[in-house]
Amino acid sequence: MATTLALLSLVIQVLKAILGFLLYPILLHYPQKIISLCSSVIFRSEAHPDMIGSDGVATSENYQKDLEYLKRKVDAGADLIITQLFYDTDIFLKFVNDCRQIGINCPIVPGIMPINNYKGFLRMTGFCKTKIPAEVAAALEPIKDNEEAVRAYGIHLGTEMCKKIFVHGIKTLHLYTLNMEKSALAILMNLGLIDESKITRSLPWRRPTNVFRAKEDVRPIFWANRPKSYISRTLSWEQYPHGRWEDSCNPSYGALTDYQFMRARARDKKLHDEWATPLNSIEDILEKFKKHCLGKLKSSPWSELDGLQPETKIINEQLGKINLKGFLTINSQPAVNGERSDSPSVGWGGSGGYVYQKAYLEFFCSTDKLQVLVDKCKSFPLITYMAVNKGGTLVSNVGTNDVNVVTWGVFPAKQIIQPTVVDPASFNVWKDEAFEIWSRGWASLYPEDDPSRKLLEEVQSGYFLVSLVDNDYIHGDIFAVFADL
Repeated sequence: MATTLALLSLVIQVLKAILGFLLYPILLHYPQKIISLCSSVIFRSEAHPDMIGSDGVATSENYQKDLEYLKRKVDAGADLIITQLFYDTDIFLKFVNDCRQIGINCPIVPGIMPINNYKGFLRMTGFCKTKIPAEVAAALEPIKDNEEAVRAYGIHLGTEMCKKIFVHGIKTLHLYTLNMEKSALAILMNLGLIDESKITRSLPWRRPTNVFRAKEDVRPIFWANRPKSYISRTLSWEQYPHGRWEDSCNPSYGALTDYQFMRARARDKKLHDEWATPLNSIEDILEKFKKHCLGKLKSSPWSELDGLQPETKIINEQLGKINLKGFLTINSQPAVNGERSDSPSVGWGGSGGYVYQKAYLEFFCSTDKLQVLVDKCKSFPLITYMAVNKGGTLVSNVGTNDVNVVTWGVFPAKQIIQPTVVDPASFNVWKDEAFEIWSRGWASLYPEDDPSRKLLEEVQSGYFLVSLVDNDYIHGDIFAVFADL
């Protein structure tokens, strides 16, 4: 053990020296940004799971052994302690006090994991043998099947835990997000640590956490509401689009698999509750799409995201109207002409820039309605469209190799960023997934012999998927095409 700790101490000191040299300019100009250099340790305030007995509590002897082991880590060079998750704030505060009593004086940062769903909470706390206070268990029991209520309670609990920790003089937090940052951001806003209006996206779509895709900065718009599916279908790409789409459009997309149609159990329940109601006619289907566009339904078979995106709310009334006319929208964006890049509704890329985008609509419609729409588009020369049915019949007024940039941003001392495009090759790949969702994402919610299922399958086989772009982002009105239809 002594040899191991000595080696650990040597490695830490060497790495500190190397990183200190490399990061000296950053430390010089931004010392408040650097909390620790490879010398942090993770520790459980309730003792290691192996030290916890069948009663859920570590014995005093085992707890003391854990503290002594932590003290040896600090003596070997660790200068920051981050705790794993806990839900009993008193246990954490006792742990901090016990550390100070034995001479551990480095900063101790509480690890806060917001509760996002009930089963995940039970799984994580069970695996880590984390104590669940009686009042937390009692609050969760009546709402355990309501994911939104559980998430709201998780935000409330996390906020109150942090407030109590702050009162005791600890001013630093570590929030575990598990790629679900909304609850963490809500807690920080409740604490007054961040301003909601200052939260901006680095791109119009959420960047993947995969470091190998760090330079990726352009995507086709079709998967805007299904980012996980897009990532799964491009895993085999050795290079990801960067700068301009046409430079990296040669790799083929991965085939559709069951993965693209897998849903979390809570999302599956939400879809079933909102979308698996009896459908007696096509009008019932139109009504479903309209309600979703107006925010009355929080889920959609064509989306992995929760609710409407902020920019959709700018045009949701117009979307509701065209859905009732038989144009079933699954993706859209409003026209934007030089909006500030920190706009809470359409901004991205941080402050100091300006963003632009062409109005875009993607929808399903019948063959008859498509023909009328195509004829109407002849009076709108700046509108481009692609339409394809399940069998692959294509109707379009764009070239097969045309790539249309529909979102771009202008920022100081940077090239123009073009993160979202519409291109025929990707649209032809996306259409298979979009049509498959009618059956595997919606119709499958009904029993096999249900008339609602048969109606949805008829729409799937008889409708076209349409991509519509208004290239006049200054004076255009994409909804004018649907007037009098």
